[in-house]
Amino acid sequence: MSLLRRVALPLAVLAMLATAQIGVASHPRPLVASPTQVALVPAYNQCTAANRTHGPPLDYPACNPPAQSSTSVTVGTSDANGANANSSGSIRVAAIVGTPGPPEDADVKILAGITDVRCRVGTTACGAPNTQAGPDYTGELQVSLVIRISDHWNAAAAGGGPDPATVIDVPLLANFSCTATASVDVGSTCSLNTTMNTLYQGEAVKDGKRTVLALDQPQVRDGGPDGVMATAPNRVFAVQGIFIP
Repeated sequence: MSLLRRVALPLAVLAMLATAQIGVASHPRPLVASPTQVALVPAYNQCTAANRTHGPPLDYPACNPPAQSSTSVTVGTSDANGANANSSGSIRVAAIVGTPGPPEDADVKILAGITDVRCRVGTTACGAPNTQAGPDYTGELQVSLVIRISDHWNAAAAGGGPDPATVIDVPLLANFSCTATASVDVGSTCSLNTTMNTLYQGEAVKDGKRTVLALDQPQVRDGGPDGVMATAPNRVFAVQGIFIP
């Protein structure tokens, strides 16, 4: 997790801890750290063959022109493709604190959305053309996170238990769809509304287990030329970031 953005989502409070849990509560956690929301910006390839130098004080090697990581989708930008800059996007992750006792109802809510998504040349999952730039993209996108869980739901044998431990880094992937808009000046709207338990098809988060969930840099991947996540290639379309006009 070289780009690890440590965001802790405590899913229980001290009053919910049994005496036995307090005795093995060996990992520090914050009082509260939820929700977290990040803005999305278009992803660009890393510069590896510089032909320019950035201005001081950040006078580092640079590559001209900037190359978008996705070759299938883009967003409107007047000085790049003639369309107005109408895109905005974000990913929001929030703890759902469960009530002690059955049923297990702790969870993590995951919301994502991005607007004005357009097809690039060669992409077939497209709606009607727009006045400027590419047509609305009607394929799939995917939120891609890497998570690192530290909690009290581990044991020497499989099946879970009371031991505190940090789990190996695992992927959290969520596909979502894009819908064309009626406007000929704005690209499609893409949105996701799901939970961690839904994605893992089970109780991925347990009540009262003092879960610290660290998140790597959130990404949104495209569906490739055919708009389908199940087929390759799929490239990074947007990443966590900020825009400075």
